[in-house]
Amino acid sequence: MENADRPLILVIDDDSALRQICLDLLRARDYRAFGAASVGEGLRQFGERRPAAVLLDLKLPDGTGMDVLRELQRRSPLTPVIVISAHGSVPEAVEAMRLGAAEFLEKPVAAERLHAVLERALTPLPAGEEPALERTLEGARYGMVGSSEAMQRVYQLVDMVAPTRARVLICGERGTGKELAARAIHAHSPRREKPFVELNCAAVPAELIESEMFGHVKGAFTGAVADRRGTFESADGGTLFLDEIGDMSLVMQVKLLRTLQEGQVTPVGSSQSRPVDVRILAATSKNLVEEIDKGQFRDDLYDRLNVVNIVLPPLRARREDVPLLAEHYLRLGSVENDLKPKRLTPRAVEFLAQLPWRGNVRELRNLMERLAVIVAGDTVTHREVMDALHMASAPPTEDGAPVPLKLARSRFERQYILERLSANRGNLGNTARDLGIERTNLYRKMKRLGIESPAKRE
Repeated sequence: MENADRPLILVIDDDSALRQICLDLLRARDYRAFGAASVGEGLRQFGERRPAAVLLDLKLPDGTGMDVLRELQRRSPLTPVIVISAHGSVPEAVEAMRLGAAEFLEKPVAAERLHAVLERALTPLPAGEEPALERTLEGARYGMVGSSEAMQRVYQLVDMVAPTRARVLICGERGTGKELAARAIHAHSPRREKPFVELNCAAVPAELIESEMFGHVKGAFTGAVADRRGTFESADGGTLFLDEIGDMSLVMQVKLLRTLQEGQVTPVGSSQSRPVDVRILAATSKNLVEEIDKGQFRDDLYDRLNVVNIVLPPLRARREDVPLLAEHYLRLGSVENDLKPKRLTPRAVEFLAQLPWRGNVRELRNLMERLAVIVAGDTVTHREVMDALHMASAPPTEDGAPVPLKLARSRFERQYILERLSANRGNLGNTARDLGIERTNLYRKMKRLGIESPAKRE
């Protein structure tokens, strides 16, 4: 007879034999368990019986496990979903974890492994932590993580603007997640089944960007050996994300403005216009109002793009999210590299929350992947974080007393600048931008701290 006090587990798998094996394993440990063979049946059973956890296969006859995972996260973000697949791959695992899966397991699953994962997923949180976790998982619906008030405002704006056709201008420093916000808007819009096409305006040479955006016909220029569709036509019916729009030349701004006004594109070398139905989302790390004042950006294009404005906060403005982000990306880095999951020690978390994070979430993610790869144990310590940052701790003086604050600060500053220089391959302009200072100021700091200019080394 079933014990009504034991957790209820839903198993969604279209393979009847494997589903039964899984149900038997669960019942052998006194779990109450029931099964479903399709997306529709699984969602119906979930709504009717409200299980404590879900075991979910990715391959289903009427959809995918990812579809189920998205819907379960929408309905009940606190219910742990453990994805199990016989066709496991790193991209699938990463996507499942990004969407909020508690764990990703490959078939066949050993009984002890399954029970260990379930026990961990069902362990109650300490009192007072549930609301924070709920807010975090709510954020994970958008591919972003964070429970701070600043991020809650971002989520609210995404919810409001996604169902509409309104153009959105997403602003924020490099590394704050502007592309994630754009993808979230598209994913929650009526156009979600249509293409999402991205064009980084800063990465395409000025002489090629018109062809990249509008396409070209055969013979339009040297090397144009065939007709080619541009990003506007590729995104027809869907969303076109124009990243770093502030780096677009004035000439191209005029052509983009005309395209937005007319809803048509003219490929390079052609006299025939073609209608397109594209929703434009644009992003910039520049202050476009300042760029307008300097004559570098057209105010009429700004007005066209800036129907709704979403500003992504820098990480230093939402430090309370650093622990959540660090754990999330450490876990993701382990999955991506097929490594055993690791945990940060409390002191390591506290240390991470105090760092300047000039590179924002992107910098934190890179650090967490580095730690996932280079740390051998199950936990990541404060010392290992410092080593990964190439930071030497402030050693004691000969009499055992700590070094003066000024000296410790200089050592930290020197190591951090060296790290950013290395990350930017010696490019002083990009390094200065990461640090949030002028290039001349960076040069003076390097001289004062004894850091040789990359140009001189060459």
